[in-house]
Amino acid sequence: MRQVEGWRRPLGLAGVVALAGLGVFAVLALGAALGLWAAGFEGAVAREHLSPGPGAWLGTDALGRDLLARTIQGARVSLAVGGGAALGLVAIGGVLGAFAGLRGGWIDRLLAGLCDALAAIPPVVTLLGAALLLRPGLATAIAAIALTQWHGVFRSVRAEAQRMRSADHDRAARAMGAGTWHRIRWHLLPRLRPLLVTSLVLCFVYAVKVEAVLAYFGASAQTLPSWGRLLAETGSELARGIWWPTAAASVPLALLVLCAQVLADRLGEGEPRG
Repeated sequence: MRQVEGWRRPLGLAGVVALAGLGVFAVLALGAALGLWAAGFEGAVAREHLSPGPGAWLGTDALGRDLLARTIQGARVSLAVGGGAALGLVAIGGVLGAFAGLRGGWIDRLLAGLCDALAAIPPVVTLLGAALLLRPGLATAIAAIALTQWHGVFRSVRAEAQRMRSADHDRAARAMGAGTWHRIRWHLLPRLRPLLVTSLVLCFVYAVKVEAVLAYFGASAQTLPSWGRLLAETGSELARGIWWPTAAASVPLALLVLCAQVLADRLGEGEPRG
C-alpha cells in the first residue's frame, strides 16, 4: 500500500499559522454561507471609526458600519469569484493544453503562440481591458480572470500531454485508431488528476487576489463589499492611524493565500510515487 509522505511531514511554523488561518477563514465562509450579510447583522453603529471591541469586534468604518459583517460579505464575494474563476482557468487551460499536447502540429503551435502572447502582456492590462469591455460585476470578474489567465495551466498540462504522446502505450493507442478525446479521457486525465487538483487550489487563491485588484479599480462587483473594495475604501485611512478597516480586509486575504500555498505544497508532496 502506497504511503502519502507529504501529509506525514511535520507542519512547521507556516503550517501551524496556515491551519489557524484556515479556522478563521472557515468561520467567515460559514457566516457567508448562512446568509449573515442579509440577516440584520450589519446594522449601522452610531459612531464611525469605532476601534475594535465589544459590540464591534472588528470596529466600524467611516460610515459606522460593522466591519465584521462587511468582512463576512467580502468572504461571500471572494469565494464566488475564486471558485468560479478557478474552475474556468483549469477547464480552459486543461482542455486546450491536453488537446495541443496530444495533437501536435499546427494546432499545437497556434495555441502555444496564443499562450505566449497572453503571458507577454502584463496581467493588470489584460484583466482591466477585459473588465472594461463588460459591465462591472461578479460575472465580469470571473470571465476576465478565466479568459485571460489560463496560460499557466495550459503550459503544465501541455507538457504532461507531450510526455505521454511520446510513450509507447500512447503510440499503441494511436495505432489502434484511438481519437484525441478518447486518449484524453482514458489515458491523460488519470495522469493529470494530481496536477489539476493542485492547480485548482493555486488558481483559486490567485483569482481571489486578482478580484481584489479588480475591485480596487472598480471593475468588480459594485454593490457587494468584496475584500478588494474594502481595501479601496479604507486604504487612505492608514495615514491617519485608523488601521482596523484595512486589517479587516487584508488579514483574511493574507490568511487565505497562506492556507492555499500550504495546501498546494502538501498536495504536491503527497502525490503517490512509483
